[in-house]
Amino acid sequence: MRRLVVFFMFCLVLLTVSAEQQTIIHSNKKNIVMLINRMRNGWTISPELKPDILNLYSETEKTRTIRFITDIDSATFIVKLNKPVKLAMVLNNKDTAQVLINFSNKIPNTLSNKDKIYALSSFWSETKYNFAFIDRLPFDLDSLYQSYIPKVLDTKTDYDFYDQMELFAASLKDLHSGAFYINKGTYTDYIPLDARYFGDSLYIVNVREDLAKQFPLGSSILEINHLPMPEYMKKNVETYVCSGYRPTVKEISASRLFGSGLSSKKITITYKTPDGRILTNTPPRNGNSVDGKYLGPTPKRWNKPVELFWEKNKIARLAFNTFYPKDRLMKMFESIKDTLYSAKGIIIDLRANGGGDTSTGWNLLRYVIKDPYFLTYAWQTRINSGVNKANGNYIKENEDYYKNKAYKTFAADTIRIPDSVKRFNVPMAVLISEHTCSAAEDFLIVLKERKDRPVFIGRPSMGSTGSPLVLDKFPENGVAKVCTRRVLFPYSKKPFNEGIVPDILVDYTLDEYLNQTNDKDVDAAIEFLTTKIGSNDQR
Repeated sequence: MRRLVVFFMFCLVLLTVSAEQQTIIHSNKKNIVMLINRMRNGWTISPELKPDILNLYSETEKTRTIRFITDIDSATFIVKLNKPVKLAMVLNNKDTAQVLINFSNKIPNTLSNKDKIYALSSFWSETKYNFAFIDRLPFDLDSLYQSYIPKVLDTKTDYDFYDQMELFAASLKDLHSGAFYINKGTYTDYIPLDARYFGDSLYIVNVREDLAKQFPLGSSILEINHLPMPEYMKKNVETYVCSGYRPTVKEISASRLFGSGLSSKKITITYKTPDGRILTNTPPRNGNSVDGKYLGPTPKRWNKPVELFWEKNKIARLAFNTFYPKDRLMKMFESIKDTLYSAKGIIIDLRANGGGDTSTGWNLLRYVIKDPYFLTYAWQTRINSGVNKANGNYIKENEDYYKNKAYKTFAADTIRIPDSVKRFNVPMAVLISEHTCSAAEDFLIVLKERKDRPVFIGRPSMGSTGSPLVLDKFPENGVAKVCTRRVLFPYSKKPFNEGIVPDILVDYTLDEYLNQTNDKDVDAAIEFLTTKIGSNDQR
């Protein structure tokens, strides 16, 4: 009997040691695959974080299955509510990252009133003294700040607090300003539908296959949560959009409608199907947790940041899909540049370019502009002077300081092009779209007022550029930014306030968008350049 008791105690000790042993995963690569309930995600091994924390959240599930897959190893965990899992990831048999996985059904409420007031006040203060567009605000910033103090103090979770911060920042109507909750994605899911405006009507243009019969492609959305669609969008969606440029507001708000939100946030829509039925349904918010094929047009994806395509009639299409990082992009460009000299026409495709390093665009412009130099943009920034402000209530020339609306203007820089740079001496076009933004728009701003520039083809650009001041000292993974630079066109000195409108507008009808068989933007560019090439050949 005593031997049985001893054996039992020995086994119990072994089980306890085994249960407390930490799982170790080995990898030779920093970026690995993480599956959450079979949904593919990425994970970066970060030994510098002590520990690196993965927070999971669900209002309904009681377990989550997590699987990490490296180039040489893998491990699967079933994570239970409120029972953290610890593991170690060893990178290159050298550096070890400690990882903690938390799974909860409650959104944290860790922010003190002091934290909330500090974050709101910091953003308000930087906006008051450094926001580049303070003079175009249609409201008193101090009054807005005061109205948000009770709102942020009344929030019950960290998520709700940053939701109020996001609304406060969106009031500035500038895409280079905003407030963000880094952990937001942990607590949200999306509805597996996409919407898009055609004119002032909003249509379903993408749907997960299992919902396609209930929510047919091409259905027109009439009401949302029992409000007329335009009223709901204005009150509940557009208020979160950090832009005042109407085409961009419509583009972003349409994408936000079914985008990330708390799983408790239900959206009921009344819609007219293509065959004329009027239906009312509430689509599920389960895009993250349920996998499936989508039936709408496949979004155009780029494989490389710089790509070269040969279209018909010996027309080359050079796609700069981003302007960052500069050194890598310019090396890629240099590797294909010489082949472009054999083209009869060149299309510079910036439709997917959301920005990056403005000087990348300056380098590209050296091959586009025929003159020995070109002007960059001019710009303005806020200036503050205590003495001038003190005198500003009775000295006229200091009045702007008193009103916190004083600016300093900087002339455009001159970029000289070396004689060794061989220009592209053929007809050219630049493709732009509603996704062309920031540094890519700086490229367009430099060209816009030039007589010898390429033609712009596509749809209006996003209408936002500048230099954001990043505020990263906010509590609980919050961050904000305030735009500090107002860009001016180099010759007219007019401020850049709206998107660049193309010379040749290419738009899609609903049917064309849903049944895309060709690229209308590229076709329009080819047609234009072919005509120009023919005219040049006849000379």
